[in-house]
Amino acid sequence: MPTPLVTLDRVDVRLSGAVLLAGVSVAIRRGEGLAVVGPSGSGKSTLLRLLRGELWPHPASAGRRLFHGPEGESESPIGVRERFTLVAPEAQDAYVRHDWDLPVEAVIRSGFSDAPYPAERATPAQRARIGEVAALLGVAPLLGRSILELSRGEARRVLLARALAPDPELLVLDEACDGLDARAREAFLAHVSEVLRRGTAVVMATHRPDEIVPEIARVVVMEAGRVVREESRTAFLGGLDCAAPAPAPAPTSTSTSTPTSTPTATPTRTLFSLSDVTVLVEGRAVLRDVTFTVAPGEQLAIVGPNGAGKSTLLRLLAGEEQPARGTVARLDLGTRASAPELRGRIGVVSPELQARHRFDATGEELVLSGFAGTIGLAVPPSESEREAARVELARLGIGSLAHRHLLTLSYGELRKLLLARALAPRPEALLLDEPLAGLDAGSRAWVLAVLAEACADGAGLLAVSHHADELPPGVRRVGLLEEGRIIRWTLRP
Repeated sequence: MPTPLVTLDRVDVRLSGAVLLAGVSVAIRRGEGLAVVGPSGSGKSTLLRLLRGELWPHPASAGRRLFHGPEGESESPIGVRERFTLVAPEAQDAYVRHDWDLPVEAVIRSGFSDAPYPAERATPAQRARIGEVAALLGVAPLLGRSILELSRGEARRVLLARALAPDPELLVLDEACDGLDARAREAFLAHVSEVLRRGTAVVMATHRPDEIVPEIARVVVMEAGRVVREESRTAFLGGLDCAAPAPAPAPTSTSTSTPTSTPTATPTRTLFSLSDVTVLVEGRAVLRDVTFTVAPGEQLAIVGPNGAGKSTLLRLLAGEEQPARGTVARLDLGTRASAPELRGRIGVVSPELQARHRFDATGEELVLSGFAGTIGLAVPPSESEREAARVELARLGIGSLAHRHLLTLSYGELRKLLLARALAPRPEALLLDEPLAGLDAGSRAWVLAVLAEACADGAGLLAVSHHADELPPGVRRVGLLEEGRIIRWTLRP
């Protein structure tokens, strides 16, 4: 049997008074693959951070954590993070949250020291390795660009290159395929398979069983901070094939209006109207000659490969970008409206927004920030806003998150709070960038039900997704965006 890299024996983890892991025991061995599955909030990300040495076991744990290295066993994580590398949404979010404006080459180079900024210039051997992994992952053309300019999927591939550059003993992947288009996802998983075949151990947390590559032999199932079972990949996937699909959960309806499939406003009014719009980012045309309109109550989707300009399009509609050429009219505010004027009237859910909300606050405060459209509470909320936030949290069935500290929440739980933040002000339009990323299958069905009810009450919607099964059911018009241009529209039945 291969020798272990890290072992957990009856370990607990607590943060801000919350028990995140309880009595967890698991071993990671050299060259082996392990998948970690379970619903949102079950403790998967916390387990990965514990394995990598980012978190300490609680002192009252019945057992202990041991790292196994060349010098023998140790409870100390010193030196471990250079041997165990990570690709995760939170790691990617840090660049956005802290505005780390680094060229891609420097981001990959920083992997050799596991620091946000590379401490030194690359040695000849490191330069060669950077070129090798950049070519392997198709990011060589991006080496001179800023990590902050890239699409979500492009940046994810850069972070995989960063993780692979130091030739780690263990590669830790936390929902690493989120934000990747179908082709990039297939290529990413092929790289994971190759890493395992070459003898690097891999631990992968995922909500999608089809991402568990064949080279991963073991699957750990988590629930409520505990490992409830471990089984082979074959047995786990076979059990899924035999299981009956769970019924989709739904929000508790509080609507007093009659759902309708037609806009309640006059036919001549539009939520958004774009005419020959070109948007430049750092002098580069990210959107080109884009023209379309969104009617009140209409639900649209935009699809396309990583780097096509989808997220930029949503930022344009939200007033965070302005056209270099052409015009864009938002709501009834004309062609010069900016993001502050749209606050409270447009609800936004996006990975970038989620990245900026990792701060010292509670779930309720995050939801309340949606009324002013700010990061944090710039002004004290009114009592009516507090009541609306409480009602929305209860309606969505996530009232238990109201007083939780954001840093104790899973990525999926935080995504649910962002949805509540977008919906609480009862916006006229919803702009959703990969709204189901980081959610398990049941939570994805739950979000789609929430969105269906919001749209039945009259909200318009424009969603971006790389998964056909993640488009809201009311979407009838789908635009394909490639290289900044909408090349065609498709009508769904």
